[in-house]
Amino acid sequence: MKANGMNASMKKNNSLKSIKHQRGMGMLQWALVLAIAGFFLLFAFKVIPLYAENRYVESALRSLETGGEKLDQMTDAEITKKLNNFYMINNVRSEGPTKNIKIERESEKAVVTVDYETRVPLFYNIDLVLSFQNHLDSTRPGQCCKPPATLKTK
Repeated sequence: MKANGMNASMKKNNSLKSIKHQRGMGMLQWALVLAIAGFFLLFAFKVIPLYAENRYVESALRSLETGGEKLDQMTDAEITKKLNNFYMINNVRSEGPTKNIKIERESEKAVVTVDYETRVPLFYNIDLVLSFQNHLDSTRPGQCCKPPATLKTK
């Protein structure tokens, strides 16, 4: 009987010790978790608007494709004007898409290219540089906004 009493008291002591060791995260661990979460939130708040803006650039190129006139029949000035109007209406503010509109023409083919880089300060002296490539080829209307495939030779 004494052995059973000792076993019960030892079990009680072991369970109390294990409860004391299961306290959760301390203040330093919480501070570290909050700092990491804050960094990722800062990153997201800086990067997501740039990708959203690039979606508007893609939409502008698609609007050229689905407009009334064929792309290869429009003048360079008309293409640039339509893109800039789309940017103004949809609040595309960065200079990259507006200043980097390039139009290349070949026989019965027009390629509109809007390749640009955007730099945004993250914190202190660390900047993020995002590069976007958007292409519209009048001969490949279903593949808007993807850069043309380049052949690699060995």
